[in-house]
Amino acid sequence: MKSANLFGVGLVLTASLIAMVPAMAQQWPERPITLIAPAGAGGGTDATARLLALGLEQQLGQPVNVVNQGQGGGVVGFTSITTAEPDGYTLGVIYNFAHYSPMGQGDFDAADMTPIGQFNFDPAGFHVRTESEWANVTQALDAIKADPGAYDIACGGGCGGSWPLAFASLLNTYEVDLSQVRMISGQGAAAALQEMVAGGFDVVPSSVPEAGSLIEAGLVRGLAVFGSERLAAFPDIPTLEEETGLVLELGAWRGLVGPAGLPEDVVAKLKTALEAVYNDPEFQNAMTERGFGLRWRDADDFGAFMAEEETSVRELVRVLGL
Repeated sequence: MKSANLFGVGLVLTASLIAMVPAMAQQWPERPITLIAPAGAGGGTDATARLLALGLEQQLGQPVNVVNQGQGGGVVGFTSITTAEPDGYTLGVIYNFAHYSPMGQGDFDAADMTPIGQFNFDPAGFHVRTESEWANVTQALDAIKADPGAYDIACGGGCGGSWPLAFASLLNTYEVDLSQVRMISGQGAAAALQEMVAGGFDVVPSSVPEAGSLIEAGLVRGLAVFGSERLAAFPDIPTLEEETGLVLELGAWRGLVGPAGLPEDVVAKLKTALEAVYNDPEFQNAMTERGFGLRWRDADDFGAFMAEEETSVRELVRVLGL
């Protein structure tokens, strides 16, 4: 009789434990979440990550702490994201990353991340000094196509970055011989724009806001923005499609990811939370006021976009010989 009682107690305990498993899984998050920004403090990735963190805290009910890891041009941060324990407590705000691996700067790929969603896109701009002989972007592209090695094009920072690769993608679409194009690395877009004003470069691709003060001062002219529509703050700068007929959206983007292998229940909660944050007027207003573009891609679309970008960017890196 005693054995039977013990057996019965064991069954009750086992059933209780089984019943607790789904309940425990549903408790995520039970503690603070780390949100890695693969960039230094004060930049665009840091700023958008902090805005996102505020919204995610409200949605998930736990603190979301932004940690800046911009060392190695962001390689340290990306490595931390992709090698983290896939438990939902380490996430990352990522940006254009596909150039790192083929350039030998980092060992991570789209497959090493779990996409949650894209929330930002900032189109590149095609900038020349005001005295440039090119009155529009078609004239500029035709001239570069005719003699690709005759012009100095600034990369801003490294030539694998968002803006120079957006520019290279445009040239490639325009059937310019990229192997002959002279792209020069430097100390960032701001320095490159100043050097262009002084006569050092013929073209600087960068975000339009980065060139905004020089445009307003009449020293730089924006020939085109690489987005689907004109920017509200710079309504006089046409889109590529308006000027050339090319339907291209090229520039910098940011999205939320976790390491590969995140549990499905965690991913589901993150998807719901991120979409809620993105649709919150406070978040959208805060992004817009700071000059950041809004762009939504859900997890599936974002994952497909990351894979496509990886393929196209790596081909550009190969052709450019970077």
